[in-house]
Amino acid sequence: MQAPEEKDSPVAKNSPQLTPRSWRHSVFFIVLVAFLLRLAVITIGHTYRITPRRDHFQFGWEMGRLARSIALGQGFSSPTDLPTGPSAWAPPVYPYILAGVFKLFGVYSQLSAWAILTFNSIFSALTCLSLYRIAEKIYGVAVARAAAWTWALFPYAVYWPVRVVWEMSLSAFLLSWALWLTLSMTDAHEPPRSREWIRFGVLWGAIGLTNTALLSMLPFCLLYLLWRLPRRFRPLAGAGLCVLAAALVVAPWLARNYAAFGKFVFVRDNLPLEMHMANNNQSAGLWTRSEHPGNDAGAMRRFQELGELRFMEEKQQEVRQFMREHPARFVRFTLERVAYFWIGPPQTNIVAGYDLMIARHVVFLLPAAAAFAGLGLTLRNRKPAGYLLACFLLAYPLPYYLVNPFPRYKHAIEPEMILLAVYLFCEARRIQIHWPRKPSTSPAPRPGNDRSVCLRSSRSDCFFPQS
Repeated sequence: MQAPEEKDSPVAKNSPQLTPRSWRHSVFFIVLVAFLLRLAVITIGHTYRITPRRDHFQFGWEMGRLARSIALGQGFSSPTDLPTGPSAWAPPVYPYILAGVFKLFGVYSQLSAWAILTFNSIFSALTCLSLYRIAEKIYGVAVARAAAWTWALFPYAVYWPVRVVWEMSLSAFLLSWALWLTLSMTDAHEPPRSREWIRFGVLWGAIGLTNTALLSMLPFCLLYLLWRLPRRFRPLAGAGLCVLAAALVVAPWLARNYAAFGKFVFVRDNLPLEMHMANNNQSAGLWTRSEHPGNDAGAMRRFQELGELRFMEEKQQEVRQFMREHPARFVRFTLERVAYFWIGPPQTNIVAGYDLMIARHVVFLLPAAAAFAGLGLTLRNRKPAGYLLACFLLAYPLPYYLVNPFPRYKHAIEPEMILLAVYLFCEARRIQIHWPRKPSTSPAPRPGNDRSVCLRSSRSDCFFPQS
């Protein structure tokens, strides 16, 4: 039987066993709210009614075409309007997921659109969880909750999963989960086990088959682990095990590509076309639609005639020739794209007769500026993983500076950008600005009113007379 003094003790009162945490304060409640909000936007806003123009091309664009080919039994092929044979245009994970949806609910049907957008929303909502875990390790619980709620409710974070059939939401979740695992492995008081390194490598293999550009972050995560883990934990052997596991995950797709094309193709092959569309004699630094087989009949005929791999090799030669003949233009285009990646590429936005293009740039610029300011504050305050977050903002965009910087390319690192911006605002709340005050003109206090004077005073030597 418990003694009365023990029952009433502060330790007993504050025990987490006696004061269970309300489920509404759990991060899983945030995840649920985020998912239900996205589901409501899809269902009530009818975002699943994707335009049928150009034979439903906006239903996933090239990934939609690949998924259609898979669903119709034609294999991973024909990423544009006409049959062109085997393809490595995109990584395989999302097209195969979309193909499964087409098999179940019909090719390009509204039910399929609802299902795949709901799939996107699940991973967008789960990003609240990974973002919370990351923030909790770096900044603490208060920032973690604020960041998770911001991601759950921020309209721009809601837009992509409910409107666009593409892999961005899945990529953003996987990359944030990889960052969380990186931080977790460095916090352990004992060396990460072999299975943890293997699990880490399997995750990066899945990331490579979902969005190959994200693999640029793997070296930085491994270097961070090698730097933070003590040598007695043998991190170099673990990093090698991680790379081996990732390679084994990717290897079957590389073997498929070799069997289909007769040469080595690392996951995808469309980078030369993307670079050529943004770097040619008709370009102004952004893409020229006429170079894309999906937009131009002549390019489509050439694509069909040569086949995908030879077509990409031809575009690679053309973009190299442009870079040799016009190096200054290429540098200027690249510098412009660096800016456009963060402020959004120019796009006419006519609303009520007014062009809001400048306002659109500002809307993109403000979150980016807040993220970089939050990064600077993180580095200044020597928070853990500050340099790793810097790599996300500085190294991840590098490949996209060479091509047309579509806004969706940035979505993979937007959870980390939201986190840094939230940290900035949380720190800003602590700043107290002392404005100069005018000399007081109030009458002198009457005797016997000492207590009221002291209550208004900010001095530490306040004296309260004994009553």
